[in-house]
Amino acid sequence: MDQQKLAKEILKLVGGEDNIQDYTHCMTRLRFNLRENGAADRIKLKELPGVMDVNINGGQFQVIIGNDVSKVYGELSKIAKNNAGSAKENAEQQGNNKGQKLGIKASVGKFFADILPGIFNPIVPAIAGAGMIKALLAVIVMFNATAANTDLYKILNIISDAVFYFLPMLLAFSSAKKFNVNPYLAVVIGGVLLHPNFAKFMADGITSMSFLGLPVKLVSYSSSVIPIIATVWIMSYVERFVRKIVPNVLKTILEPMLILLIVAPIALIVIGPLGIYAGNAIADGYMYFYEHFGVIAGTLLGATFSLMVITGLHYGLIPLVFQAIAQNGFDYIMPIMTVANIAQAGAVFAVFLKTKNNNMKSLSGASTISALMGISEPAIYGVNLKLKKPFIAGLIGSAAGAFILSIFQVAAYALGKVGLPSLPLYIGHKFSLMILAVCVSFVVAAVVAYVLGFKDVTEAPAEENSTDLPKPSESVPVSAKKLQNEEIYAPIAGEVKSLSEVSDPAFSQETMGKGIAILPSEGRVVSPIHGVVSVAFKKKHAVLLTSDDGAEVLIHVGIDTVKLGGKHFTLHVNQGDRVNVGDLILEFDRESIIQEGFDIITPVIISNTSDYAGITAVSQTTVKEKDALLKLNV
Repeated sequence: MDQQKLAKEILKLVGGEDNIQDYTHCMTRLRFNLRENGAADRIKLKELPGVMDVNINGGQFQVIIGNDVSKVYGELSKIAKNNAGSAKENAEQQGNNKGQKLGIKASVGKFFADILPGIFNPIVPAIAGAGMIKALLAVIVMFNATAANTDLYKILNIISDAVFYFLPMLLAFSSAKKFNVNPYLAVVIGGVLLHPNFAKFMADGITSMSFLGLPVKLVSYSSSVIPIIATVWIMSYVERFVRKIVPNVLKTILEPMLILLIVAPIALIVIGPLGIYAGNAIADGYMYFYEHFGVIAGTLLGATFSLMVITGLHYGLIPLVFQAIAQNGFDYIMPIMTVANIAQAGAVFAVFLKTKNNNMKSLSGASTISALMGISEPAIYGVNLKLKKPFIAGLIGSAAGAFILSIFQVAAYALGKVGLPSLPLYIGHKFSLMILAVCVSFVVAAVVAYVLGFKDVTEAPAEENSTDLPKPSESVPVSAKKLQNEEIYAPIAGEVKSLSEVSDPAFSQETMGKGIAILPSEGRVVSPIHGVVSVAFKKKHAVLLTSDDGAEVLIHVGIDTVKLGGKHFTLHVNQGDRVNVGDLILEFDRESIIQEGFDIITPVIISNTSDYAGITAVSQTTVKEKDALLKLNV
């Protein structure tokens, strides 16, 4: 299918021209503001050759195309009007009711798809590490390697418990990063809640104190979740207010003092106690519901968890899991998450066995392994959801596994990856039943998917391939010589992050290709390769470079920064320019972009990933410009 045909199909499947208020494009995707998002057929859009994925972010409907998006946009512009100006005028004339409604929807979506994962994902490694130590302790005791009263056991137990006791301080830091406040002041607030003097007062029988005549209820904040997140959210408003009223000459001293004097009492007097009561009520209600209606609730969660993954609602379960383990010492949701991923692995494995398409066989085989390890998105988005019936089979398999877990109330006693790597956590805690549930979910999903079958993807004939959408490597002529092993250097100074930490699924799920992300410490982007500028996007927030050895490197400054329309960006190159490692490509105002509410994490993507046998990141936590960043092996 050529770009013209693709544009026509996209126009039809987003609901036609009458459903489009306005549209634009960024480096990788078409961005629509639709009158009704529900009128668009997301499933059929995803099936179109040339469409990588479909995403809704902040109410905006996004069709992910890749490097050829400008060509598709050009064809779309020929057949559809762009009513950007009139759409805005109409929205203003219609009043604020509709705008408020959309704002609420966007805020809820942002909360589940961005804020919650942004707070909890960074601390998962610490939680998982502590959980695995708890699993190790269970193994040690089970095999009588040491007794629970030995110093070895006690010290290991302290190591495994520390992350839960000081959980508010970890959450304070990650919440501060997400709400763009001073993370060190946030950690101090967490330290205030956990101060040992309060524990001593409570041990002495003191249940309340007073602060300027206001009552301070003494409660234990160790292992709590809600109070510190709510406090840091309030702190984000206090910090902005204080910044406005404090003179620049006094900011260094007066600003942090005022923030602490305002926020800490609010936390101790209001937010903290209310958060504890709310957290306990949620955990107690969840435990009561599960213990009395567990089979129904557990099976239903198993049958719908992968659907929740698609919508992003599964992130709403994370606080429940944390709160349950922190308060009760165990949780029933994490085992169900595990069998849900294993079931999708079983369904995609059936596709691997049955498909005659070589590309689909390769994709489904890799997705099987990924889902078994706890990452189900490649299986869901790349295979099962596109073929429909395997996805349904995965839901059935997940429900079967969750049914077993719910009958026997199999619980997790520590946090870990929701896949095969987490199984040691269940040693000593109904381990054999957990293994049974995992096997049942995989086998049931695989058998159901195989029996139901699916409409196999057919191999396209060679002459049809010649008219299909060009590959990224064909978008700009490169050297005719064979690809070479290559090293990509850091285009930005800053903190190195995994792509999984990027809030945009097009990057975090590696839809656009493999790579790495950098949280910039400076507002400069330099060339990471010797080569040419393939695309210098007019909104100035992203560039695509092609190296002399054939690597296509996409540098995308921030998430959704295309909406800035070039504001805060200065581009120093043009398409077709020759660049060498270290040459200045663009500059951006880091602080201003953050103040506008945009995440500045910058993905560095190898967009022709499929041309390489391996892409590995150089192991380091921070980089300077021109440091080694990625190694590409052919």
